[in-house]
Amino acid sequence: MKQQNNWNSPLKSVLKDLQSENRETQNVALKDLRRRFVGLDKKEQMLVLVHHLHREKSYREWAYSRLLDLWDDAFEPIIADLWNKYHEEKCAWPIVRHFPTSYILEHKEELAIGRNRPFVIRRLCEDKSYVIDQRSLDAYEYLWVVSSTERRISEDEVWKLLVKVTKEICETKNAVDYADGETFSGKLNKMLYHLDKMGMTSVADRYRNWYQKSLDGITDRQIWDWYRISTQLHLEGINHPYDFLVDKLAKNMKKLELNELSQ
Repeated sequence: MKQQNNWNSPLKSVLKDLQSENRETQNVALKDLRRRFVGLDKKEQMLVLVHHLHREKSYREWAYSRLLDLWDDAFEPIIADLWNKYHEEKCAWPIVRHFPTSYILEHKEELAIGRNRPFVIRRLCEDKSYVIDQRSLDAYEYLWVVSSTERRISEDEVWKLLVKVTKEICETKNAVDYADGETFSGKLNKMLYHLDKMGMTSVADRYRNWYQKSLDGITDRQIWDWYRISTQLHLEGINHPYDFLVDKLAKNMKKLELNELSQ
């Protein structure tokens, strides 16, 4: 039996319910307004966002994420007050994107909560005199900040970053970093993407060349097909393709460190 859709309630009626002192009535109104949020005008959207910001954490977080793109300076004192009260990671999102850089500089360590640090540093880089502390970021984050702020970086420095990340991959052995069917780790793929974006494709291609030669010409399809077939046959001693990759890369690490690659 086909499910019957309900007509929307009049918007004026829903907005009135939003002002109700009855919590359940408010909740029903908020749920309806969330569903219709994209179709509301700015004044109505701002009203919905303010109500969410005055509710419990799950409601506030819904509003924080929308304020990344739907911003008005009228929200600044509300968000600043919520930040002072709760110091929530997602509350920092609209602050880092929209607040004055002077505020971000003053509160940079607090705002760097969770995974926010590279975004904080990227905003601070709007000041051309700001010096990036590379030690505060991992290699990928640092390259992302440099790429997204159009800062300059030397080929030697890039190569050191690639070596560092490759060593970390071999040492940490985190198989989750490899998507099914891939021989490049997620981190390396992202780094190489940013190098191409920065016009440093020659460096990225030299690394890709070393990486593929380290695998002795074995393709990602061969590696994963063997693994899948062996798993289906319940053969013993089956290692994840990651183990094979790490072994090959580790054996060729010296060439990478010494930059002894064919140009």
